[in-house]
Amino acid sequence: MNIRVVTDGRPGNATQAMGLAEALARRLPAQIDEQVVRLKPVFRVLPQRVAALFGRGAFAAGPAFEGTPDLVIGAGRRGNLAAAALRRGGARAVAILDPQMATADFDAVIVPGHDRLRGPNVLTTLGALNRLGGRVLTPPEALPALPAPRLALLIGGPSRSARFDRAALARLLEDLAAFEGWSVLATPSRRTPAWVVAEIRAARPDAWIWDGEGENPYPGMLGAAQAIMVTEDSVNMTSEAAVTGKPVHVSGLGRIDAKFLRFHAALRARGITRPAAEGPGMWSYTPLAETERMAAMLCERLGLAAAFPSAAPLPI
Repeated sequence: MNIRVVTDGRPGNATQAMGLAEALARRLPAQIDEQVVRLKPVFRVLPQRVAALFGRGAFAAGPAFEGTPDLVIGAGRRGNLAAAALRRGGARAVAILDPQMATADFDAVIVPGHDRLRGPNVLTTLGALNRLGGRVLTPPEALPALPAPRLALLIGGPSRSARFDRAALARLLEDLAAFEGWSVLATPSRRTPAWVVAEIRAARPDAWIWDGEGENPYPGMLGAAQAIMVTEDSVNMTSEAAVTGKPVHVSGLGRIDAKFLRFHAALRARGITRPAAEGPGMWSYTPLAETERMAAMLCERLGLAAAFPSAAPLPI
């Protein structure tokens, strides 16, 4: 089976689409072709539903539209638009995140449950898809051998859905101070302001903070840690932390979008996370495996297992 992944290249979108493609490839014999698509300038300002009327004509020429893959996975506005265009040529198409166009233009649409999009071909997840499900989270040599217990600190930043100001940082530093005696392994995200990193470094000079050079040791940090702390602005990072089965402490920002509140409430109800303000704690839960669950559902719903049989199909 040939799987084509089409996105706008944004890491958050590409991670989800590639994670799903890789999960499918663990179930069925598959080759994955990842492509970044670009809209022609005039279509960048048009509503998604209008741009969809033009199919491939809305995009700049590129390898993403060469031939017809067996399955195309899109993520984000541009990626989902491209996936719908390829479906017109005969490919099965899956959209990740709200495509902002008719869900009937896809064979399946995968969205986080907190987004509240529903439909006969809409599959909902708890949180975001990711690429960690099939990986061994082995600490790389880049990580220092800090003594246990170790806390992995995943730092987000401001966005349209969350305010990350000095008051939020003060709460984070207070939460972090409660982990006295713990070694701290921290990684900022692309949204993390430099001043936030500087303040954390000043407050915890003994912490190891990734400097952005070389490959991000983030998966290895999750493997090395006994517990995890994540700022509540990031659905992606919180979802990835929940793959580990390790305690996930969520540091509150004080002001986030209502859909984020629904997401965090769902995780707390499952016993996956607790507010970091409650202090250090250790607990266990069944690791979140939404990417694998979606891959299993697609195999069944789209008839992939029958069309592309594997010598050893995995159970749902």
